[in-house]
Amino acid sequence: MNLLQSFDTYLQHPREQAFNLFIDEKNLRYFKTTLIIFIIITAIMAAVNISSVEYINISFIIAILNLAVLLTLRIIYKKYFTTDNIRRSIFIFVIAQMLIFISFDILYPHKESENLSESKNKTEESIKRDSSNFNIGVTIGEEKDTYFEYLLFMGILVLIFSFSKSEIIQLFIISLTLPLILLIVFQNSVEPGELIPNILIGAFLFYIAYSSERKQQKNFFSQYDFNYKKNYESIRMKKELNYAREIQLSMLPENDAVIGQIKISGISIPASEVGGDYFDYFKISENETGLFICDVSGHGVASGLLLSGLRSGMHVLLEDNSNPKLIMEKLNRMIRKTQNRKMFVTSVFAIIDTEKNKCRLFNAGHLPPYKISGESREIFKIKKHGIALGAMDAVDNSAEDNEVVIDFKKDDKLIFYTDGVNEAMNGNNTEYGLDNLEYYLNNNSEKDSTALLNGLLKDIKKFTGDSIQKDDLTILIIQRI
Repeated sequence: MNLLQSFDTYLQHPREQAFNLFIDEKNLRYFKTTLIIFIIITAIMAAVNISSVEYINISFIIAILNLAVLLTLRIIYKKYFTTDNIRRSIFIFVIAQMLIFISFDILYPHKESENLSESKNKTEESIKRDSSNFNIGVTIGEEKDTYFEYLLFMGILVLIFSFSKSEIIQLFIISLTLPLILLIVFQNSVEPGELIPNILIGAFLFYIAYSSERKQQKNFFSQYDFNYKKNYESIRMKKELNYAREIQLSMLPENDAVIGQIKISGISIPASEVGGDYFDYFKISENETGLFICDVSGHGVASGLLLSGLRSGMHVLLEDNSNPKLIMEKLNRMIRKTQNRKMFVTSVFAIIDTEKNKCRLFNAGHLPPYKISGESREIFKIKKHGIALGAMDAVDNSAEDNEVVIDFKKDDKLIFYTDGVNEAMNGNNTEYGLDNLEYYLNNNSEKDSTALLNGLLKDIKKFTGDSIQKDDLTILIIQRI
C-alpha cells in the first residue's frame, strides 16, 4: 500500500481516525485532478451545444453555470478544501454533477428540419409540427433514454475516490433510484433488455468499490498494528511530550491583555514539543504592572521543567517583593540550588509605574529590549544587561550594569523578544538578525502592540519561507494607552 506520508503521523491517531485521514489525503489529491477533468468535459459540452443548436438554450446556460462553479472551486481549492471536509465535499460534488448532467441531457433542444426558411412552404400541419420541434423540452423523442448510464457514471466516480461503506451504499441507492424516477416521469414503457445490463454493470462497479474499501482498510490496519507495536515506546514518548507541550502552553497567560493603562500583546512558539521560552505579566498594584520574559538555554524536556519552576517562583516571589533586582537575585539562587546541570536563563523583568510614568527594568543577560517613543516615533535600544541567571552563584551587585530606569509615557511601546526572532533562518542559512528587526520596527512604529506583533511574525515568516523553525520564538510588546 502506497501511503501518502510517513506512517509516524498516522500512528499519532486512533486506528479508525488514522484510516480516515489516509483516505482523505488521497481524496484531496485526486479531487484536484478530477476538477480539471470536469472543467474540460463541461467546456466541451457547452461548445458542442452552441455549435450544433446555434442559439442560446437552457442546456447551454446550465453548462456555462456549471463551468463557472467548477473554475471557482479550482481557484479556491487550497483555501477551502482540507482533509476535514474533503469527503463531504466530494459526496456533494458527485451527486450535484450527476443532477447537472441529467438536466443538460433532458433539456437539450432538438430540431427536425435543417432550414427554417423551407418550413414556410409546408402545409399548416407541417408548420405546427416543425415549429414545435424547435422548442426546448425533454429528450423524449423517438429514441428513448433509460437514464441508467448515470449509474455507470457514479460507479466510476466511486471507484476513483475513497468513501466509507455507508457512503458507498448511499451513493448506490441514489444512483439507482434517480434513473427509475426519471423513467416513470418521462417514459411510458420500460424495456428490461436495455435496463438490466446497465444496472448490472453499475452494481458491479459499486461492489468493486465496496470490496476495495474493505481491502484497503484491512491492509491499512495491518500496517498500522505492525508499526504501532514496532514503535510503541517512541509513540508513547511522543504522546507524553505532546501532552507536556499542551500543559506548558496552558501556563502562558493570554496573548492579549489590558491592565489599567498598559496594553500587552505576546506570543510564544516552541520549536519542539516542549520549549525553553516563557513570558508573563502581573498586576502588582493599582499603578504597577510587572513584565517578565526569559529563555532557558536549549529547548526540550529539561528546559521545560526548569521553566515550570521559574513560573512558580515568580508568582511566589511577587507576593512579598516587586523590586526587579531582588526578584532576579532570588531566581538566580533557586536555579543554582535546584539543578546541578550547567543550565542558565537569560531574562528581563520590568516594573511599569503609570503614576510616575517610569519603567524600571532589570536585564539578566537577555537580548536588548527596544523602546518606541509615542511622541517622536524614535527607536531606542536598551543595551544595559548583566550576567544570565544560573551562570554564577550571585547576581552582580553593580546595579548600574543590570538595572535601568526609563520614561514610559502615553503611546510609548516596549519590545521584548528571544533569540528565536533574530536567529530565525531562511533556506540560505541567513539569519533574520537585529538589523531586519530594527528596520521593521522603524517602518511600523505607529502601529499598536497587537498589529506590531502580528506584522513582525509575518515579516519573520516571509523571511524564513518554508524553513523549519530551529529555536523557540517569543515576542512580548507593551504599550502605554
